[in-house]
Amino acid sequence: MKTIEWKDGKVFLIDQRKLPLKYEIINCSTYQEVAEAIKKMKIRGAPAIGVAAAFSIALAAYSSKADTYKEFNLDM
Repeated sequence: MKTIEWKDGKVFLIDQRKLPLKYEIINCSTYQEVAEAIKKMKIRGAPAIGVAAAFSIALAAYSSKADTYKEFNLDM
């Protein structure tokens, strides 16, 4: 059981608010969705929040449509 996982350009995380009674996976395809999960405390604990935040940056980079480094830098 992984708390957070990157797969096929998406972030999957366990909704920790529902544990231990229910096991529910949240599928985040944008950095905004990950930020909302952190804000609503769907993911908890400093290490897990740190990894989720890092994955949200990776999602933003992954979804960038920039053609040049300059555009990418502005996009980020």
